[in-house]
Amino acid sequence: MSVGRLRISGIFLFITGILVACNIYTLIPLYGAIGSEMGIPGQQVANGSTFFTLFYAFGLLIFGPVSDQVGRKKIIVGGLIFSALTTFLVVLANVPIELFLYRGLQGFTLASFAPVTFLYVFELFSGKERTMWLALINTGFLMAGILGQLASSSMLAIGTWHSVYILFSFLYILLFLLNSVILPKTKVQSSTTHPTDILRGMVTVLKNREMQMMYMIVFSILFAFVSFYEAWGYQSSGESNMMMLRGIGLFGAILSVFTGIFIERFGAVNTLFVGIILGWGSIFILMFVHDEGFLSLISVFFVSSIALLIPTIIHLIGGKSGILRGKALSLYSFILLLGASFGSFMASLLSYKAMLTMILGFFTLDLLLAYQIGRKEKSLRIKQEFS
Repeated sequence: MSVGRLRISGIFLFITGILVACNIYTLIPLYGAIGSEMGIPGQQVANGSTFFTLFYAFGLLIFGPVSDQVGRKKIIVGGLIFSALTTFLVVLANVPIELFLYRGLQGFTLASFAPVTFLYVFELFSGKERTMWLALINTGFLMAGILGQLASSSMLAIGTWHSVYILFSFLYILLFLLNSVILPKTKVQSSTTHPTDILRGMVTVLKNREMQMMYMIVFSILFAFVSFYEAWGYQSSGESNMMMLRGIGLFGAILSVFTGIFIERFGAVNTLFVGIILGWGSIFILMFVHDEGFLSLISVFFVSSIALLIPTIIHLIGGKSGILRGKALSLYSFILLLGASFGSFMASLLSYKAMLTMILGFFTLDLLLAYQIGRKEKSLRIKQEFS
């Protein structure tokens, strides 16, 4: 397979990742408009995001193991055409129950991308190239947090809320056609497996002590990212300031591009330490910052820590899970989303300062976990040298 085609495939996976993840956030700016049309409070429209998240989480657990049996490309490409259909269904919602149901179905079909793509990248690329593309795709997911809301707000300003989902439905059809041609096929990993075998494999992964520690770090990553921005949003002086803060912070995502270099030079565990320390230090400083301009500057370093941690932890989980990689990365995606959901929930209950204190506590725990992971890796390396 030519290097040129592989790189084009990586670019399309990056673009697809952004457009898939955008729909996690597109409903947020539409709460008021949909609520007015359907005659319900905007807070009730937010249930559409809840349904999306629940169905999305369920899909994250399913599609990775299924792709072991039918092939990565088939799930990615098939998921896009079904996502185009379920996204268009949202356009047809006339009453709240239809909106909630169609958003749930949309979430389930869009969940076919993330865990399968991580596995696909492991098969297509190796070494620094693999880490770079994992980092870029995850950077795209972070960018989607603001791009999805910007796209939704912009479309609402020039049309109705329906136009948002008409646009995304068209984009998913276009991506289905392009990815069908561009993405190479990879070898099917296993024959047909009973669902209980898939569940047993996930339980085996979760029983591994090292995996348990890594999943605890995974939970904290998007918990910190989501809860920080939502907690700040509740006390921010305006939506425009909030969008500016997020936009500036996303410059920190650039650091993810260099993750492969850091891992190759310093090792994955040391890179993990750097990401956690960067996050801890950023949050500690933010606890004493009140000026929005300076807060925006420090948020760049905070986002840098998240952008460094995500591809590094994927590298560690994917490298240590062996033949159970499909199950392990599906669990990774599921736990990452759980952390984001819990972060959003806690941000609605706690003050901004209390939320920062909680995030700082999570990063402190992460440092202890990373230390234990490093000790286990060092111990294993010593045993291998003397065996």
